Amino acid sequence: MARVSHVTDATDWRVELPFVVLTPDTESEMAALVECCIQLGLTVIPRGGGTGYTGGGVPLEIMSAVINTEKLEAVSPVEFRKQLPGEFIPEQEVAVVRTEAGVVTRRVSEAAQRHGLVFAVDPTSQDASTIGGNVAMNAGGKKAVLWGTALDNLLSWRMVTPDAEWVEVTRLNH
Repeated sequence: MARVSHVTDATDWRVELPFVVLTPDTESEMAALVECCIQLGLTVIPRGGGTGYTGGGVPLEIMSAVINTEKLEAVSPVEFRKQLPGEFIPEQEVAVVRTEAGVVTRRVSEAAQRHGLVFAVDPTSQDASTIGGNVAMNAGGKKAVLWGTALDNLLSWRMVTPDAEWVEVTRLNH
């Protein structure tokens, strides 16, 4: 069942069943999983809610490993910062929330609402799409016209490279 449910995304394209579906319990497992997949000659496909319309979650060959991030769902409380990386000092405090890749977009929107704020990323699939997918696809939605897309609203993010190394990207003078 896990392989069949990961054969496509919202495009409904179906090319191959993945060889394996991996569901890490913690973010810290990610680099080791990617490294093992590389050693085994598997194509790695990261996947969250499967709501993308680009085909990025569709296995194109049998020797694919889908890494499903849906169990990575930690969300920090909203915190307000006056200091941001770089030399730019904002005029007012900036709201920041840290999430893992599998957090459903609606949860971040609700966290923002509790503080009288708006989460800028508002895809129509926000009840199923995940933050990791929002970042990977640079999701926008109807609010993007006013507040930008996912990448416009990131302060920093961590990801595993195709070489199975962690990299942290921090925006300066955001």
